[in-house]
Amino acid sequence: MEKLAGRVTNIVLLGFFGLLFSLPIVTAGAAFSAVNYATKAYLVEGEEKPLRRYFWAFKAFFKTSTLVWLINLAAIAIIVWDFIYYRTGNSTLDIRAQAGIFVLAIFLLMEISLVFVVIPEELAEGVLPSILKALDIAVTCLMQTLMIVTVSVCCIGAVINLLTGFVPILPGLVAYLIWHIIPDMLQKYKFKKGNEQYRRERNGS
Repeated sequence: MEKLAGRVTNIVLLGFFGLLFSLPIVTAGAAFSAVNYATKAYLVEGEEKPLRRYFWAFKAFFKTSTLVWLINLAAIAIIVWDFIYYRTGNSTLDIRAQAGIFVLAIFLLMEISLVFVVIPEELAEGVLPSILKALDIAVTCLMQTLMIVTVSVCCIGAVINLLTGFVPILPGLVAYLIWHIIPDMLQKYKFKKGNEQYRRERNGS
């Protein structure tokens, strides 16, 4: 019971500060990265005070996470505007454009679901490498990525529409749930990429 209470407390605290630090909108990327980093430290590394890791990570990953977030916000704005624009027409071109925009939106959603995990995991350094690495992981581990997207969307939808009182802990709850998927996902990704590198080296020799 004590362990359960401690786990709930940490999820609530991480979720609260994750949401609080996201309120300026511009800082949301750094807040997401910090929540993921602290959740990993808590669940995987056994950190007893994940909130301390959260504050450290928010500062450490602020620049890269913020730039990535702003790029994603711009991409979201463009996709929404294009979808509204093409939705007003009825021609075959408009229907095809909507389908293409929908596909791009799916890839963007997968990238957003992973990029703020990639940054604190230090799998890539810098803005563009982080985005490309997130997309590479998403495509390589498609099923796990879809699971993460589904869990995230369902949690957000359920909390906003049914359990509005849980909104303050939403970031912590989502991070807690997806971090039961991510460790195996990253291990699978590294294994696949390692084997591919080995095959290329062997075929090249």
